[in-house]
Amino acid sequence: MEEFPWWTKEQRQLAREVEEFSREVAPLVEETDWRAKLGMLDGSLPWDPIPQELKKRMVEKGYFGAMIPKDYGGMGLGVTGSCTIAEGLGPAYGSFVSTAIGGTHQIIRHGTKEQKERWLPKIARGEISGAIGLTEPFVGSDAAGVETFAVREGDEYIVNGKKRFVTNLGHADLYIVYVKTSEKPEDKAAYRHMTALIVEKGTPGFTVEKVNMLCTLDPPQLNGYLNFDDVRVPVANRIGEENDAFLGVMVDGLNFERLMICALTLGFMSISLKYAVYVTERRIQFGKRTIDFESNQYRIADMITNLKLARLMTYYSAYLADLGQEPIIEATLIKIFAAETNSKAAVDAMICMGGDGLTKMYPVESIMRNTLMNVIGAGSSDIMRRLLVRQATRYQVGLMLENLKLPRRRLHPELGVPVSDWTGELKPKLTTKDPEGRVLEALALDYRVNPGLYMTREDLEEDTDLKGEALDKVLVSLEQKGLVKLFRLHGFIRLAKALYTGLKKAKPQEFYNWYPPWVKEKLFSAPQMKPMFETE
Repeated sequence: MEEFPWWTKEQRQLAREVEEFSREVAPLVEETDWRAKLGMLDGSLPWDPIPQELKKRMVEKGYFGAMIPKDYGGMGLGVTGSCTIAEGLGPAYGSFVSTAIGGTHQIIRHGTKEQKERWLPKIARGEISGAIGLTEPFVGSDAAGVETFAVREGDEYIVNGKKRFVTNLGHADLYIVYVKTSEKPEDKAAYRHMTALIVEKGTPGFTVEKVNMLCTLDPPQLNGYLNFDDVRVPVANRIGEENDAFLGVMVDGLNFERLMICALTLGFMSISLKYAVYVTERRIQFGKRTIDFESNQYRIADMITNLKLARLMTYYSAYLADLGQEPIIEATLIKIFAAETNSKAAVDAMICMGGDGLTKMYPVESIMRNTLMNVIGAGSSDIMRRLLVRQATRYQVGLMLENLKLPRRRLHPELGVPVSDWTGELKPKLTTKDPEGRVLEALALDYRVNPGLYMTREDLEEDTDLKGEALDKVLVSLEQKGLVKLFRLHGFIRLAKALYTGLKKAKPQEFYNWYPPWVKEKLFSAPQMKPMFETE
């Protein structure tokens, strides 16, 4: 496993140990995989798909406590440590990742001292595992729309509702469940209406309603629906503050879950790459090895490129998380990239392998089916892209928004073309004091710079010196007169553009005319061009 220069000595040592351990247990993992394919798993294994012998050895290694602080019996190697194990274990991921993404991170980051002392040592020893209850029958990607609700009565919450697509259900001991605890519209608008509760297995009224049969996950893990019928949960089991789960606990937990899934894809991509090379180096067609065909070389080159890039971004994001930062944008974009390149790697490997790639005699077909879980689970790629744009442009996460900004584009006084105005020296001096006239003149100048675009509210305020309600009043008046077109977002005026009538009222047509020098020099003198161009 390739190491990174920012890893600590302990993290480097863990990577080497995990790589060696994965080779030691490979026969056991492959045997379990084949038993699953052949329907030979005994009745207990579907509830815990990792063989007990493997789990025992993982506990001895301390892997379940990789990210748990040493004070609570863990290794203290943070998100990086968990990602290293997830990548290194590859197909043996089930039990470990279910524990890792099943609320452990949330307890570490947001739990009370009592909660940490109560649960973290047991998780580190592999005695208990967790699961997440977020998605509901009518609420999926719209996580803020959860309908499962909790009402507080004294020192307890009474929970009613349903959750679905819960991995590790039935086997897990702790379920972090996100519930609605406020019906106030203003709370929901501010995303302060959800609370995170830990519901323990065996709590009265808390049952498994239905088990899903998924096309992915080899060996199989239980995934399905949970039902909450007047389930009483102690306030002491609340993670974080009431109504503060969405922007606090949940977002943090989802970022971690996405990084863990990315780490898993690294292991899968590596296997796809290895089998593509293994088969093409040994298969002869048309008198030469199939690895010597350029088409296969291009596919293998793509696998190498994407694997290297995905590893770099995954572990950089994990590093940021270990520094105490919140890698929201990083976790989102690498989830998109790793999930989709993992799918591509599996399909490309199968194509490189020819008909052998379609058989269950090689693990790539299983990886190909599992890639669907990565593309859809923990936020589909489409949702990730939507979030990425919102995070980068609306919520001003870190320096991302600042890095996306361009300087004002204004007219060069001599050339009459748009140029970047870094210093503000090219700010126009408007010729009128009338508010409506100033706005129209500013929009006319912007038309010269960005003829196909709207002008932002911020730019209008800067150029006209009209602020807030004063600007709104002018813009609405111009809109009513049919001189401008406005774009509103959530009821607020965000963009404005002068219509033809507004441009004509603001400036004469000569103000908008502009021609390159060669047009003036060559074409203005041509008789056939005179009807279309004004002569000097």
